[in-house]
Amino acid sequence: MASARVEWLDTARGIAILLVVWHHGLLYLGFLDIRFFPYWEVNSVIALIRMPLFFFCAGITASFALHRAPYVFWQKRLLPMVWVLAIWTLIYVAADQILPMRRDGLPVRFDLLHPQMNLWFIWVLAIFTALAPLLIRLNGIVVIAVFLGLAGLWHGGLLRYEGPLIYPKDIQAILNNAPFYMAGLYFAPAVIAHLADRRRAWLALGTAGAVFAGLVLGVALMPAAQEVLGKAARFAGVAFGAALAAEIARMGPLGRAFRAIGSRSLEIFLGHQLFIAAAGMVIVALGWPGTATGIVLTPAIAVFAVAGSVLLKDAVRAARLDILYAPPRPLAHRPVQPETQSAARSSIRVAQG
Repeated sequence: MASARVEWLDTARGIAILLVVWHHGLLYLGFLDIRFFPYWEVNSVIALIRMPLFFFCAGITASFALHRAPYVFWQKRLLPMVWVLAIWTLIYVAADQILPMRRDGLPVRFDLLHPQMNLWFIWVLAIFTALAPLLIRLNGIVVIAVFLGLAGLWHGGLLRYEGPLIYPKDIQAILNNAPFYMAGLYFAPAVIAHLADRRRAWLALGTAGAVFAGLVLGVALMPAAQEVLGKAARFAGVAFGAALAAEIARMGPLGRAFRAIGSRSLEIFLGHQLFIAAAGMVIVALGWPGTATGIVLTPAIAVFAVAGSVLLKDAVRAARLDILYAPPRPLAHRPVQPETQSAARSSIRVAQG
């Protein structure tokens, strides 16, 4: 039963990664001046769900491993993130010599302090992972409130950093997404138990959906309150996304499809920009600008990028180059004593409710 209760996690990751790929496809086509504006309007709304849901799922997943000693947690969770951040920054730098990875005219650089393109997500997630064993000792509501307060101060211009160490946009990404990661980290057992009951999951889906719609309407009608209403909408969006994922996970073939995508969200996240850039280069070569092509090309590029990323990972595995997606086993794995394994399994069962 424990595993059935968290099947929706992969489903939620599947939803989130499809929204990410859709978003980046829209951005790339926008740089090519190919826009179908209804897609952009929808994207502006689902942006309130996309990354908060991803960070929320990451926080829940991290909570399952916090029973380990901090150094073991960091080895198992943090090291792989730092590894793929370094490896895929190099891959993006190399690809940028062939493909137009960025349409804004800026080069891709190897700079781990200033994450490149979509790798900011891995960079921010690595910071949260480094802090998780320390923050878990504190009160969750207080930690979330502190990050919300810091985000408010940053948005209001009362908190600023203009030094060269970290870009302001990356600090903003940390402050904006920390509350959702921390919510997953601290409240995973309660969330999993709640969504395990289908009636309560349906209630959460309807309530969160209605609240989310109301807050989105409020943002449109009251731009001056955008920061407060937008943040509240993100929390409602996460609740809606998690409840929707729990329901989709119960839908047979559809649930299996989303779980399959979610279980491969890492390789899709890392690889999809390569295929979007390749598609963009073909579009430019063939001369396909215009609104009509945007209607078709946006979903087509999303499908191409997802399928290409999965096939790339399979090809890499067949070539025994798994180090592109994970650190070498001698570096990432240490022998675990049987009693430690038994305690770990017990802790995971407790964490999963």
